[in-house]
Amino acid sequence: MRCQILITVVMTISTQVSMMAALSILPESAINTIDRGGIAVIKDFMSPSEVSRLRADASTLYYDGQFTVDALAGYGKTASAKDKASFDATKDRAVLPAYIPSQKKAGPFLSTTLGDADARQKLTTTITALRSDLAKGLDRPGIDVLDYGNDNHEISFTRFGPGALLARHIDEHNEECKGRVGWSRPTRRSLSWLVYLNEDWDENNDGGNLRTYERKAESAFSVGSRHGDLQIGWLKSTADDPRERPVFLDGRRGNVSGKCALYIDSDDRERKVYLTKEFNSDPYLFLTSDFFVQNLLIQNHDLGKRFHYLEQPKSALTSYLGQDSGEQIKDVAPTGGTLVVFDSVALPHEVMPTVSRERWAASGWFHEKQQPEPTGGQIFL
Repeated sequence: MRCQILITVVMTISTQVSMMAALSILPESAINTIDRGGIAVIKDFMSPSEVSRLRADASTLYYDGQFTVDALAGYGKTASAKDKASFDATKDRAVLPAYIPSQKKAGPFLSTTLGDADARQKLTTTITALRSDLAKGLDRPGIDVLDYGNDNHEISFTRFGPGALLARHIDEHNEECKGRVGWSRPTRRSLSWLVYLNEDWDENNDGGNLRTYERKAESAFSVGSRHGDLQIGWLKSTADDPRERPVFLDGRRGNVSGKCALYIDSDDRERKVYLTKEFNSDPYLFLTSDFFVQNLLIQNHDLGKRFHYLEQPKSALTSYLGQDSGEQIKDVAPTGGTLVVFDSVALPHEVMPTVSRERWAASGWFHEKQQPEPTGGQIFL
């Protein structure tokens, strides 16, 4: 499972948004889609004039040298960040951050003197309303709280250069999949969002789609986390049990980090139904595969053969066995004004390569509080 750390940018915006009886800017259908593990796509979320103004600001600041290249995107089979002789920063992903963690200071996105600061402030006001809608609609009140420190919400402009892509991944992982640093942060990513800023984008000629891997069968339960435990996989639906069931990792059994077990919700959603006995996270969560969990960790064979990771650890075995047959591809074109929102834990996705154009977006993550660090010790083999 990929446990990739992305550059963090922080949104420092006002929380003084009234919680009205109805959602202010999101349709109810979007809430249900996100809650069950899909991607909500809202076209024309922003007007063409708003999109044009933000794109002009992002472009100006990029060519003024205010963006930071993060070297997380690839732009070809031969050129990469590891090959410094061939790496071309203009063809990779670059961000205009609101916060720079390494320097512990605000980033250029929040500047009141750079570029069109008024347009960016209006964007953050809109995103504040979006965050409040999501907090209410998904019953995640923690994402509407800004008292966790300087790294609890993220917002940035992003630019993908011509040919840039981003391999399949998920945006957040269970603490135990992050090794020794897993419990060190006060918050974790809860929801991912993007507003595309591209003009006259033709997905057939320009590429750059956001490719998501939704479930063929809608989840019968809310996805992402349960009691603070993050989702790690699925039990596929069957003829005998037509429910698609998210699988969660309890990574702190007995309040000990590294002592784990997998569970699902009971049909009445009132209790945990454990699928495995206790096991140690290291090495099982780092060296294992669907096949291993299906046949060795889950005791019930009928349930075991239904299990699939959200993202298997990359290995020759997982490449040979292939991807989960319970998934289906859904592509979203990066058309200007389109908003997309999805659960940061539950939805694998990738960015398909652009062809010859720059790909612009405003993007970020809403955070919620992470579980407290276990006090009963840690297990490391």
